[in-house]
Amino acid sequence: MPRDRIDTTFHETFALSLPAVASVLSLCDEHEGDLTADLISNLTTLGPNYVKAMPRYARGCGLLEMDSYALTSFGHAVISHDRNLMRAETLWLMHYHMSAPHGPGPAFWNFLITSILRIGQSIERSDTSKVVGEYVSTATGKNLSERTLESAATAFLGTYAKSDALGRLGILALVEDLRGKYQVMQPDLPSVWVLAYALADYWEACDPHSSEMLLKDLGRADGLAGLFFMGPGMLGTLLSELQSAGVVGIKRDAPPFVVTKLWRSRQELMDRVYA
Repeated sequence: MPRDRIDTTFHETFALSLPAVASVLSLCDEHEGDLTADLISNLTTLGPNYVKAMPRYARGCGLLEMDSYALTSFGHAVISHDRNLMRAETLWLMHYHMSAPHGPGPAFWNFLITSILRIGQSIERSDTSKVVGEYVSTATGKNLSERTLESAATAFLGTYAKSDALGRLGILALVEDLRGKYQVMQPDLPSVWVLAYALADYWEACDPHSSEMLLKDLGRADGLAGLFFMGPGMLGTLLSELQSAGVVGIKRDAPPFVVTKLWRSRQELMDRVYA
């Protein structure tokens, strides 16, 4: 079932800024979520549009509860283990939440990640803008202005290319600044425990009452594997590691291959991410 998610224009034309989001998270922790935009403005050096956009990024990245300044369980883990948002585990899970088909990131984000970005190919800002417009029009019936679409494309591409955003994941590299041209790269794999936590979240959203899921569904380009830019073979390899750790069971004696959930809670897996 789809969850609440941030909308297409959440970004106020800005890409994600890790230092800005980190400062917002620290305030949310210090004030236990009892914050307002005015208070954030008074207690930080963030400009007015950043004060609007960065908490929305934090919500889309799974760090804050939707329509709130309260930390999620992931947000609490980050405050405890990676307050400055420097670790690859944190960045991968921020990316996962922004890109998950069920939210809380914007719907167009998932579409771009799973349907448009192809390793080894290039992508331009103008093309990305058109794709976002077509997606939003098909999904909602709304026709957004060219300026709005261009800013959405800029925010998306900048988030994955800038070193103070998710650029350290190695998903996009800027090729030609003037044309807004980027190369889609092969990123390093996430840790097996990042995958485990993402799997639990994904499973809970897609099929919460089932203890089994088909491996081929998890391995599709628009499935869990595609969110991490890996094919079904590599997903199978990482799942085998999780099988050895007692997190999942995998039935491979005859197709269709089936994955069985053995974990007890997402929190159990979150604790392993930063162990």
